[in-house]
Amino acid sequence: MELNRGLLFLSGRPGSGRRTTALNLLRECCGDGAPLRALDSVTELDRWQPTDTAARGYLIDGLFPSRPLGPGVLGHVRSLLNRAGACMVIVLPDDAALLRRFEQDLHVSPVVCEPPSPSSMFGSRFEAVVPDQRERERLLAALGRQQLEELLVPELVPAEVVELVTAIVSADGDTEALGDLRARLSYRVEQEVPELIERLRNDPDALSFLLAACVFEGLDHRIVREEADRLLELSEGRLVAVLPATDAQGGENAERPNPDFVFRRSLTELLHAVRASRQTREIRTEGSYAHSVEPVTFVRHRQAEAVLRHVWREYGRLSELLVRWLREVSRDSELTLPVGRVMGMATSWGGGRRALRHVQALAESERTTSRLIAAHALGIAAEDPVLVAEVRYRLQRWSLAVSPHLRTTVAYACGAEFGLSRPDVALQLLHSLVGGVLPRDGEDESQARVRLAVRVAVLRLFQAGNEEMVFGRLLEWLGEEQADTEQLLVLFGQLLQSPQWFQRQLADETAEGRMITDVIRQALNVDSSFDVTCQVLLRWADWGRWDEMTFRAVENLFADLARSMQSGEFRLFVEMDQRETDGWAGQEIARTSLDRWRVGEHRGRHE
Repeated sequence: MELNRGLLFLSGRPGSGRRTTALNLLRECCGDGAPLRALDSVTELDRWQPTDTAARGYLIDGLFPSRPLGPGVLGHVRSLLNRAGACMVIVLPDDAALLRRFEQDLHVSPVVCEPPSPSSMFGSRFEAVVPDQRERERLLAALGRQQLEELLVPELVPAEVVELVTAIVSADGDTEALGDLRARLSYRVEQEVPELIERLRNDPDALSFLLAACVFEGLDHRIVREEADRLLELSEGRLVAVLPATDAQGGENAERPNPDFVFRRSLTELLHAVRASRQTREIRTEGSYAHSVEPVTFVRHRQAEAVLRHVWREYGRLSELLVRWLREVSRDSELTLPVGRVMGMATSWGGGRRALRHVQALAESERTTSRLIAAHALGIAAEDPVLVAEVRYRLQRWSLAVSPHLRTTVAYACGAEFGLSRPDVALQLLHSLVGGVLPRDGEDESQARVRLAVRVAVLRLFQAGNEEMVFGRLLEWLGEEQADTEQLLVLFGQLLQSPQWFQRQLADETAEGRMITDVIRQALNVDSSFDVTCQVLLRWADWGRWDEMTFRAVENLFADLARSMQSGEFRLFVEMDQRETDGWAGQEIARTSLDRWRVGEHRGRHE
């Protein structure tokens, strides 16, 4: 069994019985009488210790998203469980992105919790609640076998089966109390929606909600509703049909457009009107903390794109309103990403020589949010084979522009969809930006933002699997006559925080590993880059206690650094010597080098 290895990751969709399965696995592994302990999801596993010597099993319901599990921490936990003779189950949500990260970064395949068939679950649960067979038959007689078979659809999960059993037992054989179970039970709820286009032509509330749902499909219903309300306010009456025939003074007027009318309707009615639905609550872990959402999605696949394309092409004045509305969303990736996608798609819908006009206006904006939207839009626009050449031309021209707003947009685009799918082009553009940023002594706030955007873009390109290419270009930039060496070394120190590629090269002593050592040595001996580089290397040494490859990488690196023992290497080894570093990788090398320095063997080099 997987749990015999000490640590098991168990995933499953809500209601699938994940926690019950986890407890059953722990009981089977540890024995019925063995003490089990539950740990909160905010537990810091890198600092956790199994202090209860009697406990043999631990259950963690989820992981705290702001502290992702790394290979070093994973090895640490397994080592602790092994020494304690205990096992642990960590329950994960059914999140495809999260599970993919586990497989890619940790080489761990979580076990998927697959519940038994609904009919077998129903039989077991019904018998447990109503032990007497005659009583069960009486209750089922009021429901009817045929209706029961229709209710036990294959997609039912244990929680929904429990709901069905509870409803049947509560009715106590009363057919009126049972009513139509298909309409009453949560998993059988269906919304009927009317014809969309005709229904909304004269309905400004539903139309604004439709547009908001099209742009922000998949987000929380509160966000969709807030954006729909904001669109109505910005429309200044352009979405309102008519004023009433009688004005405030009681005078009779002919019906005419009413720019100030806002007609609020319930969420259920709005969802019904635009053929969308509110999905069940789910937990999302983007950002620094987890949050719950109830996403708005359309019943029909790609309805959002079809509606937006239609209104953009058919109603020219409406497209101007949409641009004004969308470019003023708040600075939140949850909002800027879908807005950028819509703006990018709109370049194809409009076409012609002015296809990118609205995107350039965003790129030139003083608002950071607008420039982020423009960057995402350019990535989407570049998927069109007709527009890709124009997108590349504009980015190249903007990378050399005087405007820091345009230059920042280029950096954002290099770290977003456009650059991630064309890393070679992105690095060329970033090189132009690096060469154009003023030295720090003459740097104003706008230039600092360009520098920060470049740094973030390079990090994203590196983390997206382009490690060798990014490192090679960084070496080229460092070798240039006019290079801003200090800033490039600070950037290198930040790249080291994504350590797997670096550690693999150092552990295997490859040619790239020798070049990495040379740049690390250079970074340690420059004051502005020492701190970030030193702290990263100390973390590596700490992780080396639990990971063999990290241990080899640090040992090889420190052995090479000890041969030169310049001021930067000396400071690194002193920092390590002053900490409680028992068992850290490179510890003995650092201490031996300091001892040799103290007796004079390295003193000439250090001084």
